[in-house]
Amino acid sequence: MIFSAPLYIKERHCGYCNDTKQDYYALESQAKTSTGIQRGGVGRDKQSIMVGSSITSMTCQNYDELMNQGFRRSGSFLYKSDLLRTCCRLYTIRTSMSYFKPTKKQRKAINKFIKEICPDESQLGPVVKNSFSLDRMVEAQVKSTSFKINYGPSKFTKEKYELYKKYQVAVHNDDPDDITEKSFTRFLCDSPFTSEEKRGTDDQWESLDITNWSNNAKEKRIGPTHACYYLHDKLIAISVLDFLPSGVSSIYFIWDPDYAHLSLGTISGINELQMCQALGYDWYYLGYYVEDCDKMNYKAKFGGEILDVCSETYYPMEDVKPYLKNGRLFVIGIIGDTKQGKELDYEATGHTKPDSISEVNYNAAEDIFGGVDIYANAKKEAKKLLSDYDIGRTDEYKLPQVMPGLIPLSKIQQWLDEDIIDDDTSIKIDMFGGVHKFQFGNLNHEGRGFYVDCVRLFGLKKMKNSTMILQ
Repeated sequence: MIFSAPLYIKERHCGYCNDTKQDYYALESQAKTSTGIQRGGVGRDKQSIMVGSSITSMTCQNYDELMNQGFRRSGSFLYKSDLLRTCCRLYTIRTSMSYFKPTKKQRKAINKFIKEICPDESQLGPVVKNSFSLDRMVEAQVKSTSFKINYGPSKFTKEKYELYKKYQVAVHNDDPDDITEKSFTRFLCDSPFTSEEKRGTDDQWESLDITNWSNNAKEKRIGPTHACYYLHDKLIAISVLDFLPSGVSSIYFIWDPDYAHLSLGTISGINELQMCQALGYDWYYLGYYVEDCDKMNYKAKFGGEILDVCSETYYPMEDVKPYLKNGRLFVIGIIGDTKQGKELDYEATGHTKPDSISEVNYNAAEDIFGGVDIYANAKKEAKKLLSDYDIGRTDEYKLPQVMPGLIPLSKIQQWLDEDIIDDDTSIKIDMFGGVHKFQFGNLNHEGRGFYVDCVRLFGLKKMKNSTMILQ
């Protein structure tokens, strides 16, 4: 992976709540503090905050791992939210057919869609009275002569751009003058993946044709993809997807406002869920879920799991939903655990899911991030890293000393003390027009601080095979 220095980006405007949220606090203790600045520099002023980095190159496997650490991509920009300080808690959500139970509204949308693309339903198999089958939607697409989905690389075309502009203006009230071919390309066509993954193979593209879904012998698609929906040879929707080793990630969906009656967003989600199951992908990633945002909480209708970024573990949505009330931060803790009240000291190596949260689990967010000690201790740890290893200055770290999903400074100190990170640790840095290898012991305090920030954000294992770009 090749990436630029992490940025800590603060914005006053939030596109999720449109700045209307009155209670935007991560913790109850924050909400109860009526004046002044919160402990640890967690301010009361509403902000939308993310940590991000421009990615020059990475594999789909890299991104798969990062996505399961809470990251998402916009073009070639990788980002995750500061769940403690931002106004809206953005949680990674994924699902599968085992979680999906069609609602009455979804069944109605499916039936309307089937009638639209296959008016002569006598072509379809018989239906048992008062029954419902998702397979009928697949059958209708196979037999339809008016509807098709074309899968291809995430490339710019004038046809795609014109539909995108129409959608943004009509649905999101964007100013037409702000929508350009360049912005569309940067947002929904560009990606940092390898050229082989972008291009794909003939077998990969062929396997995505709905008539081939039952043929699991074909090579799985891995890479960025545009799924273009056509009705009577007119482009009516575009689903922007990443096919990854562990599943299919939905990035963005564009639909023609003239076809709003077909509920194409609902249809595409169900269609992609069915595709994942048929082609052997484990998960369908729906992006971010925001409990108290109508634009984002519709994803709960697809069921699934929510990511706890502090342990990189997914939990069934129905189990953690009570912890998300009022848009609060959730971190699963164990009653009686010696880590209670402390920031978690981990570098997770996987993301497994328990069948359910047992009665000894609880929401530990208040204990871990609401206490005064954690911020005071983190400040002491930053000073200790400076005095012991000449790493950064307390006011020079780009990332917060305490943030959910970042490796704690105490863990960095431990790795240094145990020589897991030592003076001979090799670091690749792109600077002065070329890639140079440095040893950790030869970097100045700013270079060491830069490296520590990257380790805290991406993990030590990923840093061993990455190149940092200094601009």
